[in-house]
Amino acid sequence: MSVPLIVLGNGRKDCITQALASIRANLSGVGSPLIVDDSGDAAYRDWLQAEFTAEVVPVAEDRAGYWRAMRRVWQAAAGCRWVFFWEEDFVLNQPLDAADLATVLDGHPYLTQVALVRQPWFHNERERGGLIEALEAQGNLFQQRTEDTYSWIEHRACFTGNPSLIPASTLRRPWPEGDWSESRFGRELFTDPKARGAYWGRRDDTPLVTHIGHERAGHDY
Repeated sequence: MSVPLIVLGNGRKDCITQALASIRANLSGVGSPLIVDDSGDAAYRDWLQAEFTAEVVPVAEDRAGYWRAMRRVWQAAAGCRWVFFWEEDFVLNQPLDAADLATVLDGHPYLTQVALVRQPWFHNERERGGLIEALEAQGNLFQQRTEDTYSWIEHRACFTGNPSLIPASTLRRPWPEGDWSESRFGRELFTDPKARGAYWGRRDDTPLVTHIGHERAGHDY
């Protein structure tokens, strides 16, 4: 089983180089990356193809912004059973088999995604000691689940664009246009009372991914 891998970037050569190196070193069970590029730079796209021997899909001729880029990702993922989605400013810190996440998604069709926990990044996350802890402080509930050798944490807090395995049931929903599209997409997902998101692993695990972007480089989130 090979899980399709889509990497979204917007021209940060240093970030995507580190991200793809970490994927090659640590992420098994995925195919060759398809890079959705929102740099708006044809020469940069040529570099991506040559450097990573990857298929590169431009969002548009000029830089288009986050919601348009996510719509391009959704188009590229059409017809897939699931897709491993990866933003270019994340590195994977330890070995991970995408097939394990796919097994959990297939067995639990109410899950909207299985995401990888990153380090606390925003002020409220650093203050609370973690990403999940900050979401809990806002009143969101998290439930640890374990079946066989698999562990994950279920919630109804949000949909995240951080690295995650996303099933077809989520990919079939249209991505909204305009500002705060990610938040609005998540709210729409959770109008289904049975829907749950998930983070992979256990509460006391170290973060699986590290966010390496120094600032939010995109626009029209």
